[in-house]
Amino acid sequence: MSRFYLFATCAALLLSACSGHSVVQSSAPASNPGPFGVAQHRSSGSPDDFVGVKVPSRDSGPLGIVTGPDGNVWFTEDLKNKVGKLDTNNHITEFKIPTPKSHPDHIIVGPDGNLWFTETAGDKIAKITTAGTITEYPLPKAASGPGGLAVGSDGNIWFSETFRNKLAKINPSSGAITEMKLPHTGSQPAFITQALDGTMWFTEFTGDRIGEVKSDGSITEYAVPTANAGPGGITTGADGQMWFTEQNASKIGSINTSGVINEFPTPTGNSKPLFITPGPPGENTVWFTEFAGNKIAKATVPGGSITEFTVPLANSEPHDISYGAAGFMWYTEFSGNQIGFDTAP
Repeated sequence: MSRFYLFATCAALLLSACSGHSVVQSSAPASNPGPFGVAQHRSSGSPDDFVGVKVPSRDSGPLGIVTGPDGNVWFTEDLKNKVGKLDTNNHITEFKIPTPKSHPDHIIVGPDGNLWFTETAGDKIAKITTAGTITEYPLPKAASGPGGLAVGSDGNIWFSETFRNKLAKINPSSGAITEMKLPHTGSQPAFITQALDGTMWFTEFTGDRIGEVKSDGSITEYAVPTANAGPGGITTGADGQMWFTEQNASKIGSINTSGVINEFPTPTGNSKPLFITPGPPGENTVWFTEFAGNKIAKATVPGGSITEFTVPLANSEPHDISYGAAGFMWYTEFSGNQIGFDTAP
């Protein structure tokens, strides 16, 4: 079940977490001398370029993913209440979150060199050091539902409070949290990104709007042309536009700093695109996951030409995606219970 579905259903169907700390070695061939068991980059874009590493905890529901400052790949386990670390030898170490049933979601690298993540049901923002030490920061009110995260130009970590209809930011040094309410009720802000000019842009999942927070704190909103589109993931492209997914409409969109929006349907119908991220440096692409289509895809920027790649494991439900370690595209497989990567992006 996607985190975006959970925004609409208030996470009612999520399973309880379990405890544990473990290390596992993947099934990738040990004879390969390269990082993550891959000898070298290939360029075919075929399924042979996709690798999946099983998470030790069964049915862990991996969601967020990012490459840490230590060169390892870090991810959240929504259904098992853990943060995982995949090292270059394809070993996974799992770290239990102190708050039970917190349902960790998005994860990013903070300006302080720690990994920061949201606890959607725990109503906390948390950080984990590369050594595995976790510190949690409670939000001012319960049932806030923190979702997406992004580092702001002010050095703070910005995040959405999906169920409280707010955006907020936390000072990574002091832990002080500042909140701001959105103009329209029931908007369900989902993800957030910093634009090239330092402003913050975000999606409103049920509000069907893209919002901008200017440096003075004022908020401007822009309606998505397609009704009931369900905008979710958002990122800043190399073209200076913000690119976002429309889960319900099976489209991706772009919006420039003047608020002009263009939409691009995915080749696969009812694909339910979720998370979106910049592609490899110099490639001028954005990459995104297709949760229902069981694919990851890339789109040229600014043109929006989309190429899709089927994930080898059927019904794996790819969720978050990011470019990172070893020059690969990394993604989580929510139902497949794997960390996947494309070695030839």
